[in-house]
Amino acid sequence: MKLLKKKTVQKSKTPVKQAELDQQISDETVAYQIESKPNFWDIISPDGLKINAEDYGTIKQSLGTKTFFRPFYIPRGGYPRKMQTNWLSALTSTGEVDVLIDIHKMGRTNAIKTLQKQLTMLKSNLFYQKKKGNIDQISELETKIADTEILMEEIQFGDNDFFLVGTHAVAYANSLKELNRFSEFLQDEMNGGFFTLASTWSRVKKGFLSVLPLGENHIEDSLRNMDRRALSTFSPFISGSGKYTGGIPIGVNKITGQKEFLNPFGNEEYRPDNYNSAIFGVSGSGKTLAMKLQVARGLSTAGIHYGIIDPDGEMRLLVNRLGGIYLDINEESDIIINPFALNFSDIPLDDKDDEEIELLEEDDTKEIIERDGKKYLRFVPIREKVNQSLDFLDVVVSGNNDERLNVFERNYLEEALLHIIEDLKITTHPSSLFQNDVKVVDGQILQSSVRKPEPEMLQIYTYITERYGNEPKAERIIAALKPFLRTGSKPIFDGQTFLGRGVTNSLENSRLVAFNISQLEESYLRPIGFHVIFNYLWEYFAKNINNAKKKKMIVTPELWQFVDSEQTVDFFEKVARRIRKRNGGILYDSQDFVRLLESKKARGILQNTHTLLFFKQAKIDLKKIRENFDLTDGEIDILFNNPDKGEGIFRAGKSSIWLRTDPSEEEMTFVESNQAVLDEYLKRKKMRESL
Repeated sequence: MKLLKKKTVQKSKTPVKQAELDQQISDETVAYQIESKPNFWDIISPDGLKINAEDYGTIKQSLGTKTFFRPFYIPRGGYPRKMQTNWLSALTSTGEVDVLIDIHKMGRTNAIKTLQKQLTMLKSNLFYQKKKGNIDQISELETKIADTEILMEEIQFGDNDFFLVGTHAVAYANSLKELNRFSEFLQDEMNGGFFTLASTWSRVKKGFLSVLPLGENHIEDSLRNMDRRALSTFSPFISGSGKYTGGIPIGVNKITGQKEFLNPFGNEEYRPDNYNSAIFGVSGSGKTLAMKLQVARGLSTAGIHYGIIDPDGEMRLLVNRLGGIYLDINEESDIIINPFALNFSDIPLDDKDDEEIELLEEDDTKEIIERDGKKYLRFVPIREKVNQSLDFLDVVVSGNNDERLNVFERNYLEEALLHIIEDLKITTHPSSLFQNDVKVVDGQILQSSVRKPEPEMLQIYTYITERYGNEPKAERIIAALKPFLRTGSKPIFDGQTFLGRGVTNSLENSRLVAFNISQLEESYLRPIGFHVIFNYLWEYFAKNINNAKKKKMIVTPELWQFVDSEQTVDFFEKVARRIRKRNGGILYDSQDFVRLLESKKARGILQNTHTLLFFKQAKIDLKKIRENFDLTDGEIDILFNNPDKGEGIFRAGKSSIWLRTDPSEEEMTFVESNQAVLDEYLKRKKMRESL
């Protein structure tokens, strides 16, 4: 860069010479201004770059920080014989990595000559290996010869092309330790797809330059031959179509115009990590409609059974139209859900890591049963039930504040529960839940083995008051439980479970049942009701061995309302992890997913959710979405720039598609509970059709 030097200019006495001198100064000033403007390389170049190691370097990007980088490439022998579409996403979606694909198309004549030379070498090697008797080498060489001959024929007749391809990349991290850890992760990820990564050892500068957008490959030994089919798998973009080929139709692909499907339980072609699904979007974005469509279509097309907790009373019309059971849970109804009811569990014998089994002791009694050719361990999980009951009582006693049960209160309640269970002569053996007696069930007299009475809240209250009524440490328990007794103002959870005439017995076989908790007091009683009903659905709907082969989903709209209860979220997270073994999953939605992210346990729920459907998001949540869901800029643009209602991004694992839900006019009449919204939808639909 040239600096403008000051010149001493003497004023000329003649006007003409003075004008020439002024023009000279002006020209030099313009030249200085032009030369001092930064060019393209000044803008994109870092402050400094240093390579002082064999396989990595450092970049200085600001006054206080350094970025470490490591170039690598896929060597000639590092590709598998068959490559899956979109394998490159394993590199591009795992962290900060720059990837460059170097592609050179060969002419037909040169391609055939190269392949003929390669074929001669392969046949010569085959002859040698046959003389040696190396069976493994013979089989591999015969396969390569056959592939080469087929490729030669395809190129000769113009059905294929021949390319030289190199794959180069640079990984970045904030420290050498992070860079090493990240590099090992990348290597493990690529090895899983039978790819091999090689370091540019002692060629760091060449490796780094090869990835820069300069169009020059300095690692020439990275090039290998490929045909058109193999090269097509190098597409860096996520497939425009979803992974599911059947199941529940969820909408129309905005790019391809084709119908997209959700099969939360997978199929022979694609098996998800878990069967849980989530829907996120601001109020009015279409998430409730999408959830109702999934339930309606899943019930009719995929044979899925649904148990629903309805916090806002929006599912009534849907459940009634589909012939399900809709239960109104409130203080005035005669419905009772006993949170202390005991039931037996059936765990497959090959499932040794189930949490219920871990709580069993050697002297606990149990039995082995066989069903559908599979053996199960059947037992009554008393210890787990006591822990669940204590969590429920913790929610009741702590109320709207953060004062959870202290050690004395937990001891009193645990003592009461164990005493009542022992008094009922219930052990871990399943037969202890039954007794030979005469009982009236739905107006019929039964004389056989019938269920014993369940432990009740009144029994717990009576035990505590009689034994510790004078203890100051028990005062809070007694005061908290009293309103929940059958004589109090909230008698929903005290007594033997009763869901209505004929309902209890048919619940196990019902394909659709919903619990409406919208009439419960929002800030206190509704979270308690959610906790109890979710536990009930887990015990009697998801874990029921009669439904072992049936596909089951527990549906929980507006999960954000209940994440403030640590006990509820903890139990929800456990079920999210364990329900897959029961051939079940959880379908939930939330308009405030940030509350889920900020809860440690709720994050565990997200981590155990394989399929995600994003609708319009609040701009204030942009940073959180970028950090936690690794969405591309294009996907972010769709979610934050006023998408239409029902339009969003559907993600299954690492695959994303842009879709719009497509309810028919007939479906809208029973999935949309708001008449004004329904009228607006039908109006807009007619306008689109007229266009």
